[in-house]
Amino acid sequence: MSRRRGQTRIIEVVLATFIVVAVIIMVMSFTRPLKSVYIRETSDLRRLAYNLLNNMAEAGVFERVVGPALLGGSVGWNDTLNFFIMSSLPPGLVYYMGISKVDFDYSSGAATLVPLGYVANPPDFHSRPLYEAESLKFTYVCTSDPDSVRATVLYIEFTIGYSG
Repeated sequence: MSRRRGQTRIIEVVLATFIVVAVIIMVMSFTRPLKSVYIRETSDLRRLAYNLLNNMAEAGVFERVVGPALLGGSVGWNDTLNFFIMSSLPPGLVYYMGISKVDFDYSSGAATLVPLGYVANPPDFHSRPLYEAESLKFTYVCTSDPDSVRATVLYIEFTIGYSG
């Protein structure tokens, strides 16, 4: 009889442990994540910025919109690029994208940045306080049409955030 009582106690302990673990797992699924809101939002901004730049690269936006500026024949490329970015981002975000061409001097091995221009929403982006932002530096080599801009290296500085 005492042997049966020991087995019953072991079964009770196993069941109690199972119930406690199940309750803890259930409670954890309803609580908020351990990461702060700032870290979650910043990672979302970073992902959004990289997705935008990747979509622009895949669509050939840099070659078709910035390319004519590389050849010195385009004046309104800033407006076209600004419209593309504004239509691709959700409302409430502000951004700055500075684009430079990288010129290589093969004899000395030096590389110089030649600023082409920038787009920003709002135009006074640098004077506005941002309460949350993510900044990326992106190097892009033009590879699609038109052929006149192939193998041109662009250096893109992109900042995206929420205005404060």
